[in-house]
Amino acid sequence: MNTATTIRKKELPPAVCQEAFPFDHEFPQLRIASDPELMLAMFRRHLKPIAGRVYHIEACIPRRFRCRQSTSRCVLQYDLHIAEPRTGRRWSQGVTCLVYAQEGEAERLWRELQADNPRQEIPEDWLVFEPVDLIPDLQMLVQVFPYDRKLRNLCLVMGGGLGELDPLLLARLGPGHWQAEDRNVEPIRYRTELGAALKYTIRARETLTARIESLRCYLKVYRNEHGEETIQLLRSVSERNAEGENPYSVVRPIAYLSELRTLALEEAAGTSLQQVLFQGIDPEAAVRAVARAVAAFNQDLLSSTRRHSLADQLDDVKRASSLVQWACPRKRADVKAITAAVLAGLEEVPPAPIHRDLKTDHIFLSGDRVIFIDLDSVVLGDPVRDPAHLFAHIACQVGLDSMPLKHARLAADAFVEEYFTHVPAQWRQCFPLHCAGAFIEVAGGIFKRQESHWPEKVSAAIEEAQHALSGRFQ
Repeated sequence: MNTATTIRKKELPPAVCQEAFPFDHEFPQLRIASDPELMLAMFRRHLKPIAGRVYHIEACIPRRFRCRQSTSRCVLQYDLHIAEPRTGRRWSQGVTCLVYAQEGEAERLWRELQADNPRQEIPEDWLVFEPVDLIPDLQMLVQVFPYDRKLRNLCLVMGGGLGELDPLLLARLGPGHWQAEDRNVEPIRYRTELGAALKYTIRARETLTARIESLRCYLKVYRNEHGEETIQLLRSVSERNAEGENPYSVVRPIAYLSELRTLALEEAAGTSLQQVLFQGIDPEAAVRAVARAVAAFNQDLLSSTRRHSLADQLDDVKRASSLVQWACPRKRADVKAITAAVLAGLEEVPPAPIHRDLKTDHIFLSGDRVIFIDLDSVVLGDPVRDPAHLFAHIACQVGLDSMPLKHARLAADAFVEEYFTHVPAQWRQCFPLHCAGAFIEVAGGIFKRQESHWPEKVSAAIEEAQHALSGRFQ
């Protein structure tokens, strides 16, 4: 894998942290942008349907807010629930709003993009509203999915530019004269300007027998060439799996389409850990199997040259801490104290492979196999970061709202107990500090995703961080 430079995450300015979300003197638009009903009215007033079509925007759901991540702007994603009265069709339409600290910047950028005729980039089936618009009252630039000024390859993928991939998928059907008859690309996850995950399905017909089969894979669209690094890692681990050397598996790669900066992946076998926990089917056995796999991954010999140093990890915690202080001002003193303890207590350790994005929906179980997906963030770093983050996600019920809290804690505790029986004993000593930092980062993620009841969830995560520092997990 090629060496990659880690981009340090910047904290919110101290003056902002002393306020309460959504107040920010440089971004007064956030008061309206954070209110779904006010933004619903804005979108109804300003989005322009294509070719005289009539749509009704029924609801506006905040999806992800990146506030001041680059200090000079905010990136706000929403899902709009759209209905077309003429056909009765309903769907969810992603839109992104960009607001800048510099006055006039949104309008300047809007005029620049308009001059490039952005409509011509959008696949016909996805051309619903004008792809780029301006809300002048809020000095807000609006991009309508799949248009993305920094991810232009996304429109090419959504528009069917996958001819290079089809023969590789059809070859999986074995002998015969197979032809692709129908193709469908469905968005799964999208982060403005950063990347997208898509589900790609083709229906194929064997010309001699008229037999019909469906094939499915997943696509990851990147802004840069990072997908090429990821496929090298996946191939390396997959080859070792074929020789029976690894106690864990990774999702199998199909191809990297360099012109589209897109990685094609097979569908992961089995069921996600999130779904297993949600269903409540023997969760303890599942988390113990996952713990053994994570322990093996953290002690493996992966050929990564990318590093995530202690300074990088502490920057992550400080950035999350500043967000949480802004989001939950009544807990500001507690968050500061937790952050100070983490910063003072964690020390540099010999680096080991870490997933760095370990969540319940990034782990699959199939029989006795544990399969990791979304390995774009794999680096060499402090190995205890991985179990701490997965523990925090389970304990905070991220993606597991309907799972009883008691059951979530039992599952989280079983995971930790099993993990530390398979790693060096000294790793456990710093686990409480890693947990405290992980809970703060999870709290920041809950806020950024604007989850339902996020203030209560953020407060609960802060309390869990305090419990971690008390030594509860030693």
